[in-house]
Amino acid sequence: MNTENTLNNKKIILDNFNKGKYEKVIKLGKKFLKKNHDFQVLYALGASNLTLKDYLEAEKFFRNIISLKPNAENYYIYGNIHKQLKNYKQASEYFLKAINLKSDYSEAYNNLGNTKFKLGFIDEAVKNYQQAIKFNKKNIPAYFNLAHVYSEEKNFYDLKRVLQDVLKFDENNTTALNDLGYLNLILGKVDEGRKLFERVINIDDKHIRAFKNYFLITKVEKENKFLKKLEQIDLSKVNDEDKIFAYTSLSKCNFDLNKSDLALKYLEESHKIKRIKSNFSFQAEKKLFEKIKNIFEENSNKFTVHNNKLKIIPIFIVGMPRSGTTLLEQVLSSHSNIHGAGELNYLPKIIDNLKLDKLQNFDNFIKTIRSEYHTKVSQLSDKKFVIDKLPMNFRWLGFIVKAFPEAKIIHIKRNPMAICWSNYKINFPDPGMDFSLSQKDTAKYYILYDDLMKFWSDKLKEKIVNINYENFVNDFENEAQNLVRKLCIKWEENLKNYSKNSRPVQTASLLQVRGKIKKNTSEDWKKYKNFLNIMQEILKQHKINF
Repeated sequence: MNTENTLNNKKIILDNFNKGKYEKVIKLGKKFLKKNHDFQVLYALGASNLTLKDYLEAEKFFRNIISLKPNAENYYIYGNIHKQLKNYKQASEYFLKAINLKSDYSEAYNNLGNTKFKLGFIDEAVKNYQQAIKFNKKNIPAYFNLAHVYSEEKNFYDLKRVLQDVLKFDENNTTALNDLGYLNLILGKVDEGRKLFERVINIDDKHIRAFKNYFLITKVEKENKFLKKLEQIDLSKVNDEDKIFAYTSLSKCNFDLNKSDLALKYLEESHKIKRIKSNFSFQAEKKLFEKIKNIFEENSNKFTVHNNKLKIIPIFIVGMPRSGTTLLEQVLSSHSNIHGAGELNYLPKIIDNLKLDKLQNFDNFIKTIRSEYHTKVSQLSDKKFVIDKLPMNFRWLGFIVKAFPEAKIIHIKRNPMAICWSNYKINFPDPGMDFSLSQKDTAKYYILYDDLMKFWSDKLKEKIVNINYENFVNDFENEAQNLVRKLCIKWEENLKNYSKNSRPVQTASLLQVRGKIKKNTSEDWKKYKNFLNIMQEILKQHKINF
């Protein structure tokens, strides 16, 4: 009788599992396992918790499962659980165990690549993605993961090749077409990019990212057929990320059509969605800025001896985002001895890993920054100078001077309201830019920046070359020559032809820097002056002139 009840209870549990009633499986299964050792029920419990994304519980069950049945599939699942728990080292070990039992396990290679990437082992990640593709020529996730690594490493040649490989066996893959289109924008091939975005929309007229990219490079007129297509999409049925892209695009289109009220309405809708998901805290930013100043004050008189000579000298271009950093880089990188590397995330990542909150040895802190940053930058070019134009590096200027006394530092200033308006208007993908989601936080963040730059200017003085954006665009040739002279770099006539520079550009200014300099753009905010009262009031209260 007991045996019959046991078999009946097991059948009920497995029937519920097959019907997708996972909560019931967990409830009945736990009771069952207290009295019976049964692998099928154990597996159903582990898989149910995994499906419900309770990874801590799933880990407990699959720990038993792999001890009872250590096969490639179970190791792979257990590795995925650890990946979800962000235990990347353990996840790597179990993916490797799966591969050792099944040498052509494409999915395991792909996920091993993911964990290696998370651990910072870029070369190993690439090799594992390549193995995943080798054993399954149509492993789409592996192709796109490999493409992501190449994009992060700014390896645009290999990125293009990977996307083209996808299109060889899936010619209408809209993700590959859209990504290839955006790569063309980065490389300055705007018309080719536009054609690809149009192709994507013609395949899938609800592909909002393709709309976003298309409108980014297209001045919209009243009868634009793609705007009509975008307006017909029921945005209540798309995810929040796509809603943000859609509202941002609709905002941009209506600015083009001089429908300011509608443009501003769509812009605010976009910001509203992002604010709900955002973890931005102005108080946390304020504390960080104070901590930076305190750490530098405490160690400003310490002198770190650097015995290694730099193979490549960094040029840091800093300022608020949208202040003209991309233009400066485009001009300077036209020089034969200067490589424009764009916005590098190396420095903030290194500092983040070193943990400012737990900083004990300032000398080691500075030496680590120098060593790790130079190792990364040295792989980018053989030229004498490499530009890092991540604007937000203005936060670390004191540390930069200590770590790289040889470095050149350029700070570009622009009309504060022009900057605040431009930041508020852009949909930045980086959550670190979420201060731009409200007029209040945008203005208050500008004040933090202004205060910190005054601090650095006082402490570092002649180490910083200051450039005024408005002066630079109004008297370009003289200003460019003065800048090069201050950097102690020999002038080259090619700097005047910066718009012909075909280097990759990844920022929101990718179109502007390939054309002629536009003057008076710092006055554009005045068209929306009545809407921007909050920004103006906060800046005025802190005596910021605009």
